[in-house]
Formats: sequence, C-alpha cells, structure tokens
Amino acid sequence: IMEGYIPEFDATIVTRILDAGGIIKGKSVCEDLCMSGNSFTSCTGPVLNAHDSSRSSSGSSSGSATLLALNEVDLAIGGDQGGSIRLPAAWSGVVGHKPTYGLVPYTGIVPMNITVDHVGPMARTVEDVALMLEVLAGYDDGLDPRQAPNLTVPEYTSQLTGDLSGMKVGLLTEGFGQELSEDDVDDMVRDAAHKLTSAGATVEEVSIPIHYPDGTHIWHPVAVEGIMQTMMTLNG
Repeated sequence: IMEGYIPEFDATIVTRILDAGGIIKGKSVCEDLCMSGNSFTSCTGPVLNAHDSSRSSSGSSSGSATLLALNEVDLAIGGDQGGSIRLPAAWSGVVGHKPTYGLVPYTGIVPMNITVDHVGPMARTVEDVALMLEVLAGYDDGLDPRQAPNLTVPEYTSQLTGDLSGMKVGLLTEGFGQELSEDDVDDMVRDAAHKLTSAGATVEEVSIPIHYPDGTHIWHPVAVEGIMQTMMTLNG
C-alpha cells in the first residue's frame, strides 16, 4: 500500500542522524505490521539469516539486523514493542539496544501503542551502538508525549570502560526452561551472563512469577488493541 511513498517530513531520529553527518542508505524491510518475532512475513518475502540461510533472522527488525550482519551498513534503526530489536540482533550476531522508554523520540514513526513503542540503535559493536544512542537520544520539544522534558543524555561512549564493579545483573528465572526453550540455548545465555563476573559484576537469578505466562496475557491486549487503533483505524 505504501510502496513508493516518500514522507513529507523526516522522523526526528532521521534528522538527528543527518545532522550528525550520517548517510541514509535506504529503508530496511521489517515484518508485516511489525508483528512477528520470526522473519517470514515481510511483503518482500522471507529474510534469511545472514549466517545460515536455512534459519530465521528473527524479527520484527529483521532487515536491519541482517544488513548489519552482511556488512551492508554500519548502523541501523530498529523498533521494539516486544523484542523486535533484541531478538533479531541476538539471532544475527549483532548488537541491538532497546532504550529506556521515552529516551529516544518516536516522532515521525508509525506507532503500535504509545505504552510500548520504543526505537533504538543497532550495530555490529557496543561502541557503535553507544555512539548512535548519543545522537538519537534527547527531548523532542514536546512533540513526543512518551518523553519527559527533563531528559538528560550522558556521553555513553565515555562510559564503556569495561569495569562493571558494583553492578548487578539479573537472570530472569522464568525466561528459562519453558516449553519452547532449548536447553543448549539456555546454557549458552547463562554462561555468557556469568562471564560478566570477570569484569566485576554480580550475576544472580531473579524470579518474577508474573513474567510468564501472565506477562504474555497482559501484553497481547495492549499491543493488539494498539495496532487496531493506530495502525489500522487512525493511520490505516
């Protein structure tokens, strides 16, 4: 429906990237209505995993993650309402960051629901993600109601010291051992997290019983109702 459409105005984050000297190479594909955690619903066809074409790249920011993994771009943007930056980043071997709610303005981006909309940076390294976040983050003069006016944006790149002394990392108990979990993946995630102890962090399991399955039951009405109101009724 929107093929060939050129918006009259840039999204705020696009303006900020251009002002910082970035070059926009194009638009990456995403899953249909941004509603799949897999990578086979986009209008142009399946987005295959950059490392193994027999596997999914995950979604819904599947195109952004795959372009990064293929070294086609240096930086990319993803949207995240339920994992859509983090999932394809993890499955594609790149870095994706879902910012704190409201940190990065959503102005000019098609919303799903104002309570869960996030947009953030993706790249091949943590350093590049931190640099891009410095450019993207900050108050948008009241144009985005998700934002508080007292937002402060630190120099994230200067905080990448490698020293995690005093920091606590929580491993969500309910995130492991579910019916769709794979034991080897659970073990790899736990092992990777515990490697942070060598940098001074404390890694502990934390239980949030409402996370699953109640969290799924809470999220779905919010997201589906949001899509009906914003993507199909108001913007459709």
